[in-house]
Amino acid sequence: MTGVADFLGLEPGSAAHRWRLPVTDEICGGRGNLYGGCGLAAVIEAAEGTTAKPTAWATCQFVGGAAPPAVIELEVEVVAAGHHMSQVRVIGTVAGALFLTGLVAVGRRPSIAEGNWERMPVVPPPEACPTRKMVDEERRGGLRPRIDERTATTGVDGFLAADAEGRSAVWATMPGGVPASAAALAVVGDDVSVGVAAAVQANVRARSIDNTIRVVSPKATDWVLADIKIHAVGDGLGHGNVNLWSQDGQLLAVTSQSGMVGPR
Repeated sequence: MTGVADFLGLEPGSAAHRWRLPVTDEICGGRGNLYGGCGLAAVIEAAEGTTAKPTAWATCQFVGGAAPPAVIELEVEVVAAGHHMSQVRVIGTVAGALFLTGLVAVGRRPSIAEGNWERMPVVPPPEACPTRKMVDEERRGGLRPRIDERTATTGVDGFLAADAEGRSAVWATMPGGVPASAAALAVVGDDVSVGVAAAVQANVRARSIDNTIRVVSPKATDWVLADIKIHAVGDGLGHGNVNLWSQDGQLLAVTSQSGMVGPR
């Protein structure tokens, strides 16, 4: 499997707490800017690379767009270091201007209780699902050809379809499969925008205000099922979350986003 740092092109910076992300077409979405899931993945990789601890939770707020050939400079600050868990802030700048702010909780605590009250939806396996049909705007970025996506809930027009409760599902994989990595799950879990389009049945997109991931139990898997739930669309915003499942039904992580809804 391809390591996520290599997949992104993330590079060490001038110090142990500094990292560089050259923005290339390969990590950009349909409008030619850095894909939000790749931005969150870079924040996670930088935090883990600095602290040598795994991510438990991470969120990223974007205040601008970054297109090639921009370079995002990431600076990691450990704001609270505990025995098991640490709290980390990541600031990303482009040519000295603020681009993103990330917050990451890293580490693990000994478990005294366990439970899982979510259930994976019953859908066809990825090999039985069609390749996700996309409008031209979605195809422009170089990231999409690198991620194989199959619609597990497909409408009569061939596009992703949502049920009456705003739920839809997509199988996704990266080159060689999806590694046991919070960063990899951040990339394949950035699906609220496509879920909004499926739920409202219109040619719209939800441009991310934030990307958040709550990590449950990562494991390497050939495919991940993005179980998308749109909670509401209104006042120009869409809100939803994505449960990420392994093929054998293990809940890997939960992502959530709010996005500005507009035409493609």
